[in-house]
Amino acid sequence: MNQKKNILKKRVSNRRYPLRKCKKPDCQVNYVPTDARQIYCCEQHRVDFNNDKRKEKEAVTLLFLNKVKSNEAILKKVKTSDHYTKYRCVKKDLLDYEGYDFTYYHQILINKKTGCEGHVCFDYILELVDPIELLFIIKKKSENEL
Repeated sequence: MNQKKNILKKRVSNRRYPLRKCKKPDCQVNYVPTDARQIYCCEQHRVDFNNDKRKEKEAVTLLFLNKVKSNEAILKKVKTSDHYTKYRCVKKDLLDYEGYDFTYYHQILINKKTGCEGHVCFDYILELVDPIELLFIIKKKSENEL
């Protein structure tokens, strides 16, 4: 059985457009567009520009996730330490020393019993129990929901 291959031919306009400068920031090429909507000198520059734009948007999210993951690792380390096992709380100084960043967490939960807020970093909750002494407790989210 003979099958004919359908070959699609690109339609070319007879219109002529004035020279344009490529919109990719690091490209200085002037080109003649083949379509009124064309803003890049070549396909690769369009792809590169859109990849760079997406990477910029994702950079903020990646920074946030890395900070929250780092905080989670610190909370896990402190919670499993001998000091925390002995005293059942931790001072802000120790968290600062470990590099905990109090501005990064992904959820706030309110403890129904105490009314204190807890900052959630994935599986761990950091709750301020003494604002004067700056004492915190660390809970594993699965162990005890606020």
